[in-house]
Amino acid sequence: MNIEIFIPIKSVGSDIEAILQQALNERQLQPFNEALISFVTDFSKSILLDTKSRKYPELVVMANYFKAVNISKLKREFGGGSAYMSRGLVFHLAPSNLDSVFLYSSLLSLLCGNINLIRISRGYGEQVQYVISKLAKLLSQDHKSLSGRFYLITYEHDDAITSLISKHCHMRVVWGGDETVKKIRSLPLRPTSLEVCFPDRFSAAMLDAEAVINLDKLNLLELCSRFFNDSIWFAQQACSSPRLVSWIGSNEKCAFARQLFWNAFNQLLPTKSYENTPGMVMDRYVSACIVASETIHCETTSLSFPTRILLKNTTLTSIKSYHCGNGLFYEQCFESVPLFFETLSDREQTLSVFGFVAEELNEYSQNLPMRAVDRITSIGHALDFDFIWDGYNLLHSFTRQISIKL
Repeated sequence: MNIEIFIPIKSVGSDIEAILQQALNERQLQPFNEALISFVTDFSKSILLDTKSRKYPELVVMANYFKAVNISKLKREFGGGSAYMSRGLVFHLAPSNLDSVFLYSSLLSLLCGNINLIRISRGYGEQVQYVISKLAKLLSQDHKSLSGRFYLITYEHDDAITSLISKHCHMRVVWGGDETVKKIRSLPLRPTSLEVCFPDRFSAAMLDAEAVINLDKLNLLELCSRFFNDSIWFAQQACSSPRLVSWIGSNEKCAFARQLFWNAFNQLLPTKSYENTPGMVMDRYVSACIVASETIHCETTSLSFPTRILLKNTTLTSIKSYHCGNGLFYEQCFESVPLFFETLSDREQTLSVFGFVAEELNEYSQNLPMRAVDRITSIGHALDFDFIWDGYNLLHSFTRQISIKL
């Protein structure tokens, strides 16, 4: 079996069965054991104190999430106690398009006391290589005692290898597109194992038209800057990046608010750094053509950056899969929030909003279709990771509770 092992450096070789046996021989650790906290916070510091990490802003965001102060908060929110134990060996299958996302799930799992085996794509880039060097140094020096709790490997898509690991692990975590999830789910797990999957999702922004109209120029530019961070980072490839912009208000107010917002957004663009390669332009063009052929009414702006397609206020299920990211935005206008919510489905993950307060959204959420929307957050925070993700409380998912009643 052709397996490349990055971590630990001094492994038992490329024999996956020997690796699995070594991992399964590790002892259980209580969630948020001090040694685990120390390792994760040291990893965070190694990135935040390294000026080279500025090349990878998403890694800096991740490292900030795992700072000591936030881990203390996670520990308090977890609560736990002696009745909570780790699940055991957790097998993570990382996505190929987002280099850092596997760190969130694997480090949370590690903090919960688990042994972790992570399979990354063969096509990993320099950012992953940077992460490997940081992890390898820590696990070979100051945190040697944890070297058998964190395995980072890669191999070509091979059902035999994935099946072998799946038969041994106590939990499987799958990040990837719908087809990847379907494929992995077809491979059996041991009967007592748990599986958590993160398939394709679609996210949106919802803005109150009147609230946008009432902004002065400075605050409008600030809103646009936050929206830029949500949508343009990762070229809209993150599951929580907004691809649809929904405007709430009368037709006249929505039209005016859209004009104000996108004019300000275009004024902001020259001050920002972003990619807009010929390939991205072509992807937007192809998507726009497909959407135009599939819908009764749509209005497309020029194929500049960003490209916007105004659609009638109806369910977009049939065309969501055509969205390529890369600076493409679907837009819709609705007179009220409930009318917009009625068009959503279980494909929607994050809804980032402006001009609304928590109390009214809590009331409106009763209008959501079954399983629609897992997160509602302010514009500017769509990419913020949290231990509650896609409706799962990961701190609870990565642990098990032993019931003792005497």
